[in-house]
Amino acid sequence: MIDTELLSDMAIFAAVVDHDGFSKAADALNMSKSSVSRRIAALEKRLAIKLMTRTTRSTKLTESGRLYYDYCAQLVSNAEEADAAVKLMQSVPSGTLNLSLPETLGRASILPLLPIFLRQHPDIRLNLTITSRKVDLAEERIDVAVRKGTIEDDSLMAVPLGSSTQLLYATPDFLKEIDSLSTPRDLAKHAYLTSQISAGPLMLQLWRGLEEIKVKVEPRLAVKDHEALLKMTLAGLGIALLPVWMAKKYEKTGELQRVLPAYTGPSVDFNIVYQPYRGFSPAVRAFVEFLPKHLADVEPSI
Repeated sequence: MIDTELLSDMAIFAAVVDHDGFSKAADALNMSKSSVSRRIAALEKRLAIKLMTRTTRSTKLTESGRLYYDYCAQLVSNAEEADAAVKLMQSVPSGTLNLSLPETLGRASILPLLPIFLRQHPDIRLNLTITSRKVDLAEERIDVAVRKGTIEDDSLMAVPLGSSTQLLYATPDFLKEIDSLSTPRDLAKHAYLTSQISAGPLMLQLWRGLEEIKVKVEPRLAVKDHEALLKMTLAGLGIALLPVWMAKKYEKTGELQRVLPAYTGPSVDFNIVYQPYRGFSPAVRAFVEFLPKHLADVEPSI
């Protein structure tokens, strides 16, 4: 059972140390000096130790008192943080939200959703960074970021947005000019475009159900940007592994065609990440609740 009197006495002791004496602590706590002195004496009796030595001019902590103060100060700090966090959660989302988005998915799918978010939350101001670089949230003062790939930093909170499936695509005109493809190994005979920069051949990983197939290909073009890769594929330069969410509209218009449709490439996970204490911010919480729902509406394959 929690001893509320003990918790109260610990907070009073911390106040005496923080205010460097009984009189100032009594004023800060709205208590009489004699009440403060009596509570500290009761605490020392309970612990059977001397927490401080008192003279007419000064109050000094004993070695035990210094150790005990650290625990008491932390207790008070935690209580104040908890109180502030709960109050903050009840407030209207407002203030500045520092947001970082990945280049391709950010521009194509998340950026168009931001006007909706800002209209829903008129008191939020948005600072937006779009970059292919993995930002350091603490160092760069980013409140929330969308990241692709596995989240390896245990200090971050992560909210899954889903996975992006990759499939092989080419233009119908390109496919008319080459021999038919029946197996992944046939890819080595034709122009292959990739987002992986390599000094030589690379090993392409594909799956058919649970079966993994590896094919060595010599890329005709390597560009570390999926938007550029998409444009080069649409230009008819070769076959490329592209995210479904990026290629699907071109497949619908007939500009792109699936290649080896029974096979899929690696899936890429996307997550919203933020530092745990930022989760108490109404602005962060509003975005974390908003994005998964609205992104699923426009990009169900993510």
